[in-house]
Amino acid sequence: MIKPYEFSSNPSPVEINVDYQFETCNGHVYKVTFVEATRIIDILDNLPVVSNAIYVIVDPIYIQGNLNLDIRIGSTVIDIIKDYLLEIDRFSILVFNCDISDGRQINRHHKFDRWFRDHARDLNFEKIDEEILEPDETGSGYTATFISILYATDHPRKTIILQELSHLRATIGADKLR
Repeated sequence: MIKPYEFSSNPSPVEINVDYQFETCNGHVYKVTFVEATRIIDILDNLPVVSNAIYVIVDPIYIQGNLNLDIRIGSTVIDIIKDYLLEIDRFSILVFNCDISDGRQINRHHKFDRWFRDHARDLNFEKIDEEILEPDETGSGYTATFISILYATDHPRKTIILQELSHLRATIGADKLR
């Protein structure tokens, strides 16, 4: 079992806008934020349940030198997600959206998938991954947006979540969703 880093959260956690922070053995500082999703991507805005999810953001806020492979980061991020679910709201719908600013979103998606697979076995959460293609800035191609939607296996609105995701697939078409 990989030992996660110790982390802290803002002193009086509330249901939304909760921040956690941890420092790695290399002196890098990361922040994991849970924030009410006001807009993930336009096509999700029409889904009443999923559009009201909690958005999970993982940001390096202080990097000291090179980012080396550190398997404790994934373990820590998943422990933070577990802590949020236990302390704040076990029936939150969480959306993890990979940053596309540098074109490395596929790497981030694979990394989060590996973290979840390796460290969240006891979470009793389901994870649905979607790759959504949106026109790029030039209009000549597409940019892939990767999202993971997490919810408790016994979520009271599970049927609605699955219906909305099915509706999403039908609405945008197979050419825009992988």
